[in-house]
Amino acid sequence: MENSKIKEQLQKLRKEKIFSLIDDDEVEKIAPFFELTTYPAKTTVFKEGDPGDFIGIVLSGKLEVKKKTEFKGNQVIIALLGIGALIGELSVFDKHQRSATVETVDNTTILILRNDSLGALIQQYPFTGIKILKGFIRILSLRLREVTERLTTIF
Repeated sequence: MENSKIKEQLQKLRKEKIFSLIDDDEVEKIAPFFELTTYPAKTTVFKEGDPGDFIGIVLSGKLEVKKKTEFKGNQVIIALLGIGALIGELSVFDKHQRSATVETVDNTTILILRNDSLGALIQQYPFTGIKILKGFIRILSLRLREVTERLTTIF
């Protein structure tokens, strides 16, 4: 039953930039590589400094992304994320620890792709894996453009 829910969510995500290159047959192939996880409100999904072992796509709910400050015990909220947002995507590419803490604001459902599952998917279905990676890169480049725009308004 979970696999059918994952397929349904992947079909919905095909309308988004991240999975727009994926077709119906590919949804069938890649669904087993994903996990569906629900977190209650006010739950830490991961902490800054944790190992980065998965990327997540927000299906419902809202998340806060927090970054430590130089003042002991203080964090600043750097982003609020909702449906369709990616979390943990940097770790897929740079293999570093988590760069921020992510906590749920509301009950939140996330579609998870673990790093080892992504590797297995790419090995088994290389052309589909490339399409998924292109989707991730597309999102990262859009975020980089947004940050660049914000920086230019500061100066």
